Amino acid sequence: MRFSLLGPVAALTGSADLPVGTPQQRGLLALLLLRDAPVPIDDIVDALWGERPPASARSTVRTYASRLRQALAGAGPDGPLLHRTAAGYRLDRRVATLDTVEFTSLLDRAAALRRSGDLPAAAAALRRALDLWSGPALGGVQGEFAAAQRVRLDALRRTAREQWCDLQLTLGAHETAGAELAAAVSEEPLNGRLIELWMTALHRGGRTAEALDAFRTYRSTLAGELGIEPGAEIQALHQRVLRGDPAPAAVARPSAPDELPADLPVFTGRAEETAWLGAVMSGPAPAVAGITGLGGSGKTTLAVHVAHRLRDRFPDGRLFVDLRARTGSPASPFDVLGGLLRSVSPTSPLPASLAERSALWRTTVARRRLLIVLDDAADSAQVAPLLPGVAGCAVLVTAVRRLLDLPTARWRRLGALSAAEALHLLGAIAGHDRVAREPAAAARLVGACSHQPLSVRVAAARLLDRPGWTVKRIMAQLDEDLRRPVVMHEDCKIVDAPIRRAEAGLRPLAARVFRIAALPATAERSVEDVMLMLRLSRPEARAALEDLVDAHLVEECAADLYRYPVLVQAYARRRAEEVQGPGDCRTALALLAAGPAPTTVPA
Repeated sequence: MRFSLLGPVAALTGSADLPVGTPQQRGLLALLLLRDAPVPIDDIVDALWGERPPASARSTVRTYASRLRQALAGAGPDGPLLHRTAAGYRLDRRVATLDTVEFTSLLDRAAALRRSGDLPAAAAALRRALDLWSGPALGGVQGEFAAAQRVRLDALRRTAREQWCDLQLTLGAHETAGAELAAAVSEEPLNGRLIELWMTALHRGGRTAEALDAFRTYRSTLAGELGIEPGAEIQALHQRVLRGDPAPAAVARPSAPDELPADLPVFTGRAEETAWLGAVMSGPAPAVAGITGLGGSGKTTLAVHVAHRLRDRFPDGRLFVDLRARTGSPASPFDVLGGLLRSVSPTSPLPASLAERSALWRTTVARRRLLIVLDDAADSAQVAPLLPGVAGCAVLVTAVRRLLDLPTARWRRLGALSAAEALHLLGAIAGHDRVAREPAAAARLVGACSHQPLSVRVAAARLLDRPGWTVKRIMAQLDEDLRRPVVMHEDCKIVDAPIRRAEAGLRPLAARVFRIAALPATAERSVEDVMLMLRLSRPEARAALEDLVDAHLVEECAADLYRYPVLVQAYARRRAEEVQGPGDCRTALALLAAGPAPTTVPA
């Protein structure tokens, strides 16, 4: 018996395709096959329905499991068995095969054969791996779990395809590689390595004009979308083709680590920031770029997006590390260096001290071109030991605040999306037609979300969950939620979480200013307002407000004038009632209304 996930989810015995049911039921089968271990029923519910399962989810899972058990019984007494465990379910595959297991085994075999120098056998193993695919992975299965697995498996497929084409050119089979490369380039037009291989195949086949045209198209697309030039290697190849040099031999590159999370299928806006980061990351090395911003502003999403766009410029690997500042227990640089060293040099022994690991890391990457994303950094002490010391590598850091003790880093503050970008994001998720039917309500909705990506995504999720509701009704419900003393909806708690973390990091005076100064209905607050409401001196009020700017909780809109984003002000007002209490809140508003005390003029 054979299970297939590299295409439509299927169970086959002989030539028969067993009836494994609806898309959701196939999703359960795929989950059990990929886990190959007991899966708790809560995990199954999360995988199939996400954060908003129906009330009947658990009983529906039991129904799916029963139907799958009956379907698999058609494989005979020695076929796979679906077991009920204490917490959930487990699928015992027994003698059945699974194409994803065969696929990854063939990739491992190909890598070992390449290391041993048997390139024809390595190419044959990669071809067998690619031939296992019959369409998009987990075909017919919906949900975030399936989407994440689909992205992961497809990334492996694309890497295998690139390696196979590379080997075919190394072995002199440029015509065989050419057809595969043409399809690959149409799928990944910004993959510089694929363009390089395709140009080589075309030039070797006497199609030099097409090779030059492929470079021109790639260069134009790269400039238009990222505002950068092609990498040095492909430009050198272009010059050789222009000169009419003999067709260069491709060099099979060893497998490089690629640890980037999947890029978002819907990425909106940030064109200016993307172009700036691309220019910094392509500049003099070691290039270090940093992104700061309030949680939910899209720092990680932007970093991953840019890293994917620049992947061809770093052929020796793309590494991603979550430094976990938001958890309150940041990752230690000692442990992070251990993981980085294992990624790029698995057989090297790990030194026992931080200084030795940092030195070995710099030595190991000295002759490599690596892209390293250090996400959610806590401070400079955590990041400094992780930085390469020579040209060739680039580092992209995300942090809530700028890390001042990294002198080589260049920083960019990530604010809200523009109104147009926020509307586009809302429509991309919830449906452009639905947003277009109520343009004014949609504009008010994204405005109430402060045009922040996380908040807009939460609002879009509400629209998706309530297909019969109007945008206006969603807007009214959100407004009601924000005015309550305590937010009840889980999605509003998600939006509140980064603001709560930022508040927790404030000094006591700045935290008090943050809460009290939010009380008036208007969003703008001057230094004089804060002086009156909290009886502070001008230096104290200005310093506290500047702390709030550094924490991305308010924005400076003019000299001594600051503005709260809508969501931040709503949160701060709720916190003022909760922490300072109604009495202090009324006193602060009365002091503001009374204005400054009159100046006494001597007689």
